[in-house]
Amino acid sequence: MPRTLRAAAALVGLEALGLLAATVFFAVEIVVADADDRTRAATATVLTLLGTVGLALVTRGLAQRRRWARAPGLVTNLLVLPVAYDLVRGGRWYVGVPLLVLALTVLVLLFVRPTDEALQE
Repeated sequence: MPRTLRAAAALVGLEALGLLAATVFFAVEIVVADADDRTRAATATVLTLLGTVGLALVTRGLAQRRRWARAPGLVTNLLVLPVAYDLVRGGRWYVGVPLLVLALTVLVLLFVRPTDEALQE
């Protein structure tokens, strides 16, 4: 497997771990939140858990050289870009800049020649 594909899979896996951390945060919030906030926290927990599972499957697909895994990896990272940009604009550059770098890196890695050739086989 080319290093570029391995790096893309590792970075998407890192994104999955970040979503898992958010899932744990929201799950804890269910316990400590007020009654009105519990519904919001439960919804956020379910959605981030679904995202975590989805990104874990994409990571596995990339690691196994599955062509289908590139599309959800692409879409996910395209969606991260405006979120990261808004974080930077909102004064949370310490979160937004690393997210921008991560998303842009994954996008490049998904389309460099060695990755493209590996996913075409």
